[in-house]
Amino acid sequence: MSQKYTIADYLFDRVAEAGASEIFGVPGDFNLTFLDNIIASDKLRWVGNTNELNAGYAADGYARERGFAAMVTTFGVGELSAINATAGSFAEYAPVLHIVGAPSTALQDSKRRIHHSLGDGVFNHFIKW
Repeated sequence: MSQKYTIADYLFDRVAEAGASEIFGVPGDFNLTFLDNIIASDKLRWVGNTNELNAGYAADGYARERGFAAMVTTFGVGELSAINATAGSFAEYAPVLHIVGAPSTALQDSKRRIHHSLGDGVFNHFIKW
């Protein structure tokens, strides 16, 4: 029986194809499945960081040197912690892909109050412009 090829597999194959061999980030509740994909990859190496801002700056430097970088953080607090580094990369045209793990759609649809959220059952606060 063959193993399923997931969206995460596809995403990380494209990250490797774009030239990254390392992915920076911080493990969190909503990105652990992504980390499993990265660790299982023969094309990518996980580079854990002490916090999301450091991961963002590491990815920024990597992108400036290598031409492209990716980082993985978790929903809410993780993505917001990395925002200054992400904005800096954007302003300086350093291509960094910021991959954010998120609660399952079933959990979001339930409108439950969960950690890493504002506790109001709304899960798209951080993607609104």
